[in-house]
Amino acid sequence: MAAGAWWASGHPVGGTFDLDGIPLAQALWSAGFVPLLLRFRPRFDELVRHPVADRTVTVFNARAVTVYLWHEVALMASVPVIDLMWEVPALERHLPVESLWWQFGVAWALIAVAVACFGCVEDVAARRRPRLLP
Repeated sequence: MAAGAWWASGHPVGGTFDLDGIPLAQALWSAGFVPLLLRFRPRFDELVRHPVADRTVTVFNARAVTVYLWHEVALMASVPVIDLMWEVPALERHLPVESLWWQFGVAWALIAVAVACFGCVEDVAARRRPRLLP
């Protein structure tokens, strides 16, 4: 992580130290951060007391690959979906279609559609009975 920070400090892009614009610094920083995450092992025993949180984590764990594979597609697809919303006057007036938070919400809705359509593939790969939600 120190090497990534050092590289970024010497190679600012556009006057900023945004790691997205400095690929080597981002790679070094990420390579140093992953071992830290691997050492961190939180206990999730408390989730059992909160059924909604427990169920949410269970579903995300069972559909993690689907979410990972489709999240970029959903983000890109949210733009034309929102463009279509601008064409409907009632939606344009009553929804915050110009907000990035709205795009974030639309993307999550599209991810949910992808999970519903393709999530059972993860069950088949794990040799489990395919289910809509695990």
